[in-house]
Amino acid sequence: MWHDHLMYVVTIDQRDSRSTADRVPGLLAALEPIPCAAPFERTAGDEVQGLVEQPAAVRQVLLTALRGGHWHCGVGIGPVDPGSWKAGTRAGRGPAYVAAREAVEAAKDLPGSVAVRVPPDAGETASGWAADCEAVWALVASLVLDRTDAQWRVVDAVDAADTQAAAAAALDITPSSVTGALRLSRIREERAAYGTLDRLLVGTHDAATAGAASADSAEASATPGAARDEQGQGGGDA
Repeated sequence: MWHDHLMYVVTIDQRDSRSTADRVPGLLAALEPIPCAAPFERTAGDEVQGLVEQPAAVRQVLLTALRGGHWHCGVGIGPVDPGSWKAGTRAGRGPAYVAAREAVEAAKDLPGSVAVRVPPDAGETASGWAADCEAVWALVASLVLDRTDAQWRVVDAVDAADTQAAAAAALDITPSSVTGALRLSRIREERAAYGTLDRLLVGTHDAATAGAASADSAEASATPGAARDEQGQGGGDA
């Protein structure tokens, strides 16, 4: 039986944590402005987890984590037990949390380090949507992970400035250099995919909701039949 309304659980695990410094505090600070149902917090060692309601916020979380190239990201889409997360995401329970655990483990074997999973009860359609979502994230993640520090400086400067010319002046480089760096960064291609990423997350969510409703309906219809069979058997014995 599916419990509460569906949400996105995002679990993020640090790469090579045994040989590198603890990066969790920095990631938590970067994720803090993103709206969440339950804010991200350290759940175990070098891992953080948060509960998110909006697909655009999931996208922001993943892009923030991917930028540094230091994290594996798993998204679980499914129900959470009612009220379990009110005291914080570490207290949360439900199929979405299990799916997120499976996703982050799967992400460790993926070049883009992003995996998307739904609970088994969500059905094949929801699993298909999750696979499509993961495939597009693999493409976007490659753009983010391949971007150099110099290209990021230009992207950040352009985002902060009114014009590309102003960004060039702030960086003390020529406008043509800004244009070239933006082209090589593929930031326009990345951002053009944002709407698709969000729609795939919504589609996975909706398909999981439909799968859950179908599973609950099948369970509900089976129970009265079993009860009638028991009653019929009882009458025959009498």
